[in-house]
Amino acid sequence: MGRDQRAVHRGWSLRLGVLVLLGGWIALSPAYRQVLGGDSEWFPRWVMFHGFGRNVCDVTFFTVAEDGTRRERIDRFEVLGRSRSWSQNKSLVRMNDKAAVAKVGRRLCRAMEPDTDLRVVARCGSRGQWRTRFNGRTNLCDPGKP
Repeated sequence: MGRDQRAVHRGWSLRLGVLVLLGGWIALSPAYRQVLGGDSEWFPRWVMFHGFGRNVCDVTFFTVAEDGTRRERIDRFEVLGRSRSWSQNKSLVRMNDKAAVAKVGRRLCRAMEPDTDLRVVARCGSRGQWRTRFNGRTNLCDPGKP
């Protein structure tokens, strides 16, 4: 092997070594923090969907019979006579906080019979967990009534 060939071989070996070293650091370094409990900032964490799912609520409207034994789920689009179109009915498709849920509840109360016992269970996404905003115990159409 000539001198030039050894230099080329050494250059490729060095590049391959750097590639393996950096590739290993990128692929395996998160395990140091996640699996082994390390806290060095030199090693990145695995973060999947950071911040995704916040400011969105999982909402279910329902009516309760007078005797309190029967619940019937309400389709807010059907009651209000609206389509499920994001572009036309954003406030009905995506509610992002307690105030937005209450506003839709008031609209439903106006559209339904006056003595309707309308309730809602709503939980909204926040950092790391769902937070209950409405627990279904209050009649939205008559907040003074238990």
